[in-house]
Amino acid sequence: MNPVTEVRTDSRVPECDIRRTGLLPEHVTAFRRQGVLAVRGLLTPEELADVQQAGKTLIDRAWSTRSMEDTIWTLEPHLPDAAPVRIEYVVDKARPIAVLAGHPLLLRIMEQLVGPNLIPTWDSMVFKTPAGAPRLAWHRDAGLYADAVGVTGAGRVIDAGIYLDPAPEDNCVWCIPESNYWDDERLTTTADRLNASEWDTTGAVPAVMRPGDALLHNILTLHGAPAVVGKQRRVIYFEYRPAEVEWQLGPHTEGYIGLKQQILRSCVRMRAADSRFGDEEPFDYRPAESFRRWAHQPESTTFRVPHEDHWR
Repeated sequence: MNPVTEVRTDSRVPECDIRRTGLLPEHVTAFRRQGVLAVRGLLTPEELADVQQAGKTLIDRAWSTRSMEDTIWTLEPHLPDAAPVRIEYVVDKARPIAVLAGHPLLLRIMEQLVGPNLIPTWDSMVFKTPAGAPRLAWHRDAGLYADAVGVTGAGRVIDAGIYLDPAPEDNCVWCIPESNYWDDERLTTTADRLNASEWDTTGAVPAVMRPGDALLHNILTLHGAPAVVGKQRRVIYFEYRPAEVEWQLGPHTEGYIGLKQQILRSCVRMRAADSRFGDEEPFDYRPAESFRRWAHQPESTTFRVPHEDHWR
């Protein structure tokens, strides 16, 4: 099959079979234009099982402790109908997720899209348990820059969501293609209109995903998800930004860059030392010399770097 035919932009998000074709120029173009790309088959069945178990352990712990530390709930956790929906800093909380953060295929994709100076910024698990989760309102993930579209419209600040469960059409994220280039007025008008009803998908396409797939989206792409009850969907999210953008515009301090570079390098080494991945070629992290900020950073003793400690 001609790889170009794998780029579909009509009723589904564009996609590529990463282990068969790699990330082709056609896929890069589709992502830059549409603001979203489904990467099929990123995880092997063995690694998927490890990360699924790690995700289950973290969610079980949230239920048992009812703690709000690094955890977002639908209601105050002591209330009977409350359910956890997000856990932050998961690279620090589970070794299989730290090993996943050093995945060479994922990092090579990010290097192509974000650039060689990429740094990881956010890491979390967003999930819906059978207890249910409310609608995810139509939104952009961030508008942290004065000229957000100018800085990130073409897709150099990216959320990569690695799916641990199936996400069929009635329980998946929906995206509006090319909304990553919209100005604030169009974005606000459209989001307000869509959010005025319980669930409106006008102009949107579903991102139907399988376990082990990854969904990449530009942080400016307008997206949402329906409310569900009785279904599970767990997604590990890693966000990546160019170090030069972080250096010049934030939102974190300059010192944050070296800390996160050190963590990325630790995750790559951790994966390379794991005999299960002995036939992989480890990711070669090679930012520009001027952005190698880990030189004066000590070896990481924690993978948890609180954002609030490093805001500009």
